[in-house]
Amino acid sequence: MEIMYLSTFRTSHKIRKSSGSFLFRQESNILLVNKTQGEFYMENINWNDKEEVLKLVQQDGTALEYASEEVRNNKEVVLNAVQQDGWALEYASEKLRNDKDIVMTAIQKNGCALQFASDELCNNKTVVLNAVQRSGLALEFASKELQDNKKIVLVALQNTQFAFRYISPRLRQDYDVLKAAGLEPDIKQEPEKPDIDTVLGDARKWCQEHNDTPAVPPQHNIER
Repeated sequence: MEIMYLSTFRTSHKIRKSSGSFLFRQESNILLVNKTQGEFYMENINWNDKEEVLKLVQQDGTALEYASEEVRNNKEVVLNAVQQDGWALEYASEKLRNDKDIVMTAIQKNGCALQFASDELCNNKTVVLNAVQRSGLALEFASKELQDNKKIVLVALQNTQFAFRYISPRLRQDYDVLKAAGLEPDIKQEPEKPDIDTVLGDARKWCQEHNDTPAVPPQHNIER
């Protein structure tokens, strides 16, 4: 049994398609309409029931959105949801959005699911590094501190150069970062600087030429 559409029962407006079934909202209940060999049957879904919801999220992780608060706080259900679709992290309870196991599983499916994690995990190097490995654009949701982490930034840029817009101002001046972003500056080779002995020798020579040359005594035509 697979979910096909999510919509309001009153309008029957189909807004999402997968395959196999229909899912309708009717007041506080949601009805599943399953198509089997051209025939339809309907059954009430108890969104407070862990086992029922578990079966649904294994087919469509984002069905977690309709689960009760208690079920969205159940680690087994949420883990199965994010394994199926990383975006399901958005509908997990606040507690589980701060659970490292849950978040790591979600970003393995979709790096940008990092945006739904709590602040503490967005400042976790391991979590953020895994996120940008999956999607360089996940750098947008990293903490300011980790947007200034050169290792993480370079991994994000290797994934996509568009991640450059999310790096810290300091690293935007870094040669390695600019190179990874395809913005390598045109650095000209500076001429080799002379050593101190050469400088002093040139200085003495100049002084001799301009200051030490004996002046020609003036010629006075004196009649005797």
